[in-house]
Amino acid sequence: MSLLTLHAGPTALRRIQTEGLSPDMVTAIFGASGSAKWLAISGLDRYIFTKWLPQRKTASPITLFGTSIGAFKLAAAAQADPGAAIDRLVTAYTSQAYRGAITPEQISASTRTLITGLLGSDNAGAREILANPSYRFACGAVRCHGRLNSTNIGAQKRAMASGFFKTLRHQYIADYERTLFVDPRLADNVFEAQDDYPARLQPLTEDNFAKALTASGSIPVYMDGIRFDDDPDHLYRDGGLLDYHPVPSRLMRPSQDLILYPHFYPYVIGRWFEKFMPWRKCDGRALDNTLLIAPSRTFVRSLPGKRIPDRQDFVTYAKKEEERIDRWNISIALSAELGAQFAELCQSGRIADHIQPI
Repeated sequence: MSLLTLHAGPTALRRIQTEGLSPDMVTAIFGASGSAKWLAISGLDRYIFTKWLPQRKTASPITLFGTSIGAFKLAAAAQADPGAAIDRLVTAYTSQAYRGAITPEQISASTRTLITGLLGSDNAGAREILANPSYRFACGAVRCHGRLNSTNIGAQKRAMASGFFKTLRHQYIADYERTLFVDPRLADNVFEAQDDYPARLQPLTEDNFAKALTASGSIPVYMDGIRFDDDPDHLYRDGGLLDYHPVPSRLMRPSQDLILYPHFYPYVIGRWFEKFMPWRKCDGRALDNTLLIAPSRTFVRSLPGKRIPDRQDFVTYAKKEEERIDRWNISIALSAELGAQFAELCQSGRIADHIQPI
């Protein structure tokens, strides 16, 4: 079990100890923000969505929720051919390249190209997702107010600084309005915010899907905000500001249903600013019915540079794009081993022996 770590909240752990783990137990899957970090677990996701979940016997659909790259990967997984869509996303993300100074315009244009490649120029991917009988997709963004709603970079930086200090002091950030773009087939009672930030629900359509997905990963300062035709006065930005590693208990009504969380870390950081506050990691109470699956330290040490790929690699290897791509491709290839090990654990019937409490 050296390549994977499995952690579960109290309710999830008790249930798996009693019943084992089967794909029929899963009612929701969450995906975290983290840009290039996802590449290190892309093989795990590929196995889960192409091999494990198709074994389900129940007809009840699974709710998918993510922000930024977590939303992108789940949008790939919910298409008619999840393996091909995940491969397209991996290729599109890895092949991004920048020349000269990296500007918000460049990053935004690159992201639009990535989303078009993921959904198809004819938007067929969005149609497939919204018609998929097995999944109900949703993604998070932030509807901006105040200085965060400005196109001025300086104003955005001041808004981010204010957000950091308010997060540090557990204060409400009025400039951030949580917005969830949801499959209209989702029941009204699935998403209901349980923290200080009410969730504004917007139905996904074929027409707004690409914009909603792009907004979910539009980092302030580094990328352009997204405007929607039905709400021209507000910019929408990265959902990771409020839901960096989305916490199910903050977004959904209390439930005993099992939530699967393939993740690149063995812990969850709720809000983007909290990644600078290591004492703020979520505990088992916040992840009560969640099973967190992540690469182990042994696996991470096997990756190039003994670390998970990161967005900063675009800067570090700015003049060595081929080296960055080669390193990332090695991480992607090795990530298939995570899927293989998860398969072995599920088939062993002893997966509960390998799960630790969160």
